[in-house]
Amino acid sequence: MDFRDNNWLTGVLEKTPVPSFLFILAWRLVNALTIRTFFQADEYWQVLEPAHKAIFGYGYLTWEWDYGLRSYLHPLLYMLPYWITKSLNLDPDTEYAYVLIGPRIVNALVSSIGDYYLYHLINKKLNDKKLAKLVSYMSLLSAWNWYCWCRSFANSIELSLTIVSLYYLNCNQVLRCLVISAISCLIRPTNAIVWLYYLLPVFWKRPIYIFFAIIIGSFIIGLDSVLNCTFYSTWKVPLWSFFKFNISDSLSSFYGTSRLDFYFFQAIPILLLNYLPFFINGVIYTSIPDFSGLLIIYILVFTLIPHKEFRFIYPMMPVLITYSAYGLLNISTKVSNKVMKLIIILTILTSSLLSYYFTQIHEIGELQLPIVIRQHIINENNDNTISIGFLTPCHSTPFQSHFHLSEERVNIWFLTCEPPLPSNILLGSTVDTYMDESDYFYENPLLFLQSNFPALNGSSDIPIDSVWPHDWPQYIVMFETLWKNENSHVKEYIEKEYNIVEKLWNAPGHWDSRREGNLLILKRN
Repeated sequence: MDFRDNNWLTGVLEKTPVPSFLFILAWRLVNALTIRTFFQADEYWQVLEPAHKAIFGYGYLTWEWDYGLRSYLHPLLYMLPYWITKSLNLDPDTEYAYVLIGPRIVNALVSSIGDYYLYHLINKKLNDKKLAKLVSYMSLLSAWNWYCWCRSFANSIELSLTIVSLYYLNCNQVLRCLVISAISCLIRPTNAIVWLYYLLPVFWKRPIYIFFAIIIGSFIIGLDSVLNCTFYSTWKVPLWSFFKFNISDSLSSFYGTSRLDFYFFQAIPILLLNYLPFFINGVIYTSIPDFSGLLIIYILVFTLIPHKEFRFIYPMMPVLITYSAYGLLNISTKVSNKVMKLIIILTILTSSLLSYYFTQIHEIGELQLPIVIRQHIINENNDNTISIGFLTPCHSTPFQSHFHLSEERVNIWFLTCEPPLPSNILLGSTVDTYMDESDYFYENPLLFLQSNFPALNGSSDIPIDSVWPHDWPQYIVMFETLWKNENSHVKEYIEKEYNIVEKLWNAPGHWDSRREGNLLILKRN
C-alpha cells in the first residue's frame, strides 16, 4: 500500500528510531512491576502455583494437574526465580518481595522478546520499515498488551513464541521455526493451528522438512515427557489429556459457553479497544493475504469450540495490530496534518487511560487480598496454625504464590469448582446436571453452611452427611454482595461470631454478579 511521503505521520516515522531491546525491556519492566489488578485465575493457578509448590514445597495443585492436563514446561520458567529466591536464604520480608517480583521480571523478559521480534517480523515480511516501526510502537502503547502481555498466562508466552517463530520462518530459517513452534505447541496445543497453516505449504514444497519436523517434534516431546515424569512422578501425556478433555469429552464447556459470533463482535473489539477504528479501516482498504487467511481460519476454528475466552485469540495480536497500523497510515493520507496530530494524541491518551484503569483500578482488591491477610497473620505473631476460608467463587484470588506462608502457619481452603470428571460426579448425577461445590454454595448459602460446617454455637462436630466438610476458620473472605444479600442469610447467620476487619475496594462493577462489591475480610471473635 502506498502512502504519501510528505504527510506528518510518515515524516515522524522516518525520523523515529527503531525501538531497541533495552528500551523495550525497560518499558515492559515498568509494565510488569506496576500491575496491581487481577485478571483471570489461570495466571496464578495454572502457572505460578505449581511452580511455587515445586520449589517451596507447599501450594495447591488444581484438578488439572491430577488429570495430567498441563505440561510443567511453562511453570518451569517461573521455578528459576523461585529457586534463586530460596537459595539466597533471605529474611522473610525480603524473600516475600522476591517471590512477588521474580515472576514479573520473567514476564517482562517474555513480552520484551516478543515486542523486539515483532518489528523485525513485520519489516522482514512486508519490507516496510515505517510500517514496522508503527506496528512496534502501537504494540507498546496497546492497552490490551499493557494489561495482559506481562502476566503469566500461557497465552502470553504463546504470543511471544509465535512472533519469534514467524520471524524465523520468514527468514527461511525453518529449523529454528520448527523448534520454537514445537515448544509453543506444548505450552498451548491450539497453537498448532498457526503452524498447520504456515508449515503445510513448506512441507509440500520441500518434503525434507517433514522429516526434520518429526525428528525435532519427537525430541522436544521426549524432553517434555521426562520433565513431566519428574514432577508428576509418573508418565503423563498432557497433549493427549488436553485433546481428551477439550475435544473428545468436550468438558471445557463446563466453564461457560459463548455465542458463535463471540470472537468477531466481542474478543476482537476487546483486544483492540481504541485501535478498533484503525483496524476496520485497515481491513477494508488493505490486504495481507496470508495474515488475513490465518486470522479467519484461526477464529473459525476457535468459534467451533463452545468455551471461548478473549485470551484464546491473543496469538493473533500481531495480525490485528498490523491491520490497525495500515488503517492509521491510510487515514493519515485522507486528513490534514493537524487532524492527524489530534488523532495520535487522542490515541495515546485513551491508551494511557485504559491501561491505567485495567492495571491500577479494575479488580485491584482480588490481587491485594492475600498481601493484606498475610500481614494480619504476621502481625498476630501466633505460633498456632491460622485458618482462612474463602466463601467466594473458586480461585477468586491468587493462592500461595501470593500468600507465601507455610502450611504450619496457615490452613487455607476455598470453594472448589472441579469439572464433571467421572470421579467428581455424585451418585444419581449426570454431566448435564452436575454441580460443583461453589454451585451448591451459591444455590443456597445458608443450607450449605448448616450442612457442611459445625454449629456456630454448639457441637464442634461436622454433620455426618456433609459432602464438603469444613471447620469454621479464623478468617473468612467473601464478596460484599453475598454479605448484603438478605436472601442468602449469611450475614445474620455468622455476624455474631465474625466481625469485618478489612474492606478492600475491588471494582466499580463485575461481569460475575457473585463478585460484585468490595472484598470483605472477617475475623472470628
